[in-house]
Amino acid sequence: MSVRESIDEAAANWAMRHPLDAHQQAALDAWLAQDRLHAGALLRAQAALALAEEALVADAGPEHGSHWTRRRWMAAGVGGAMAAAIAGMVGFSRWTGEHIATERGEIRRLPLEDGSVATIDSGSDLRVALDEESRRVTLARGQAWFQVAKDRRRPFIVDAGIAQARAIGTAFSVSRTENGVQIAVTEGIVATWARNGAGAMTILRAGDFATFERGALVPATGNSPQAIERSLAWRAGEIALEGDTLSDAIARFNRYNKQQLVLSDPSLANEKLVGLFRIDNPAGFARTLAISLDISVSMTAEEIRLSRKKIAGS
Repeated sequence: MSVRESIDEAAANWAMRHPLDAHQQAALDAWLAQDRLHAGALLRAQAALALAEEALVADAGPEHGSHWTRRRWMAAGVGGAMAAAIAGMVGFSRWTGEHIATERGEIRRLPLEDGSVATIDSGSDLRVALDEESRRVTLARGQAWFQVAKDRRRPFIVDAGIAQARAIGTAFSVSRTENGVQIAVTEGIVATWARNGAGAMTILRAGDFATFERGALVPATGNSPQAIERSLAWRAGEIALEGDTLSDAIARFNRYNKQQLVLSDPSLANEKLVGLFRIDNPAGFARTLAISLDISVSMTAEEIRLSRKKIAGS
């Protein structure tokens, strides 16, 4: 990191600390006195932060007649490292806090001290750190849905590795897999950005989603409220299918159950399915398939095998 980037990072961190107590104000005054460049960096950081907050709370209608609303901003004259710090990324890995890891089939609802609630999906791993200045979550793997209590003094920030999300008071999910990160908003407004996005930020509103792939500076975005709600059916212990393939459905059931579904006949993989099923009942799902697709089902304690019925005489 260059000297300029180091100054910009420190300035961004100071800009996010407000209001300051007497001890913090003395420390800021000392930092400003160290170098004449510090005061200018702090002013730029404060201006960029104000721009970000304005974007977060704006309630404009759809832009350019599109069916979904988003806004990207780039703080003029602010480098990538500084913009990242303003968004709450810099130093995130240094935070420690409550560690939560869910096992296969476990879905946990976790009330947080600030009044927010995290609903954590099966096979997830995250850390939560709350203090007087910010609320931070590191999602190492899996998925969680956050219902965020409003607190304008303490932004709620989720770090999912290649992508970050920031909210003040809203509800949204973050899903992290080996292939990438998806952020979906069910209520309010969320700002999101790629870690290497040089400060570019995308604003998502209710019904919007953003999908980040590794190496991409900006996400693929769209609007699909119904699809988002279906994808979050796990919160109620359900799997909702609406034109999903059988192979996708099997992968979803297997995330939650020790009794694994096995597709013996690959020709069935692309069969399209519709329905609402209990997450913890793969056997019931298989019995439904036996009727709707006229397939053969064989079960043991460890697996449920699905295959086409053999035609007599073949």
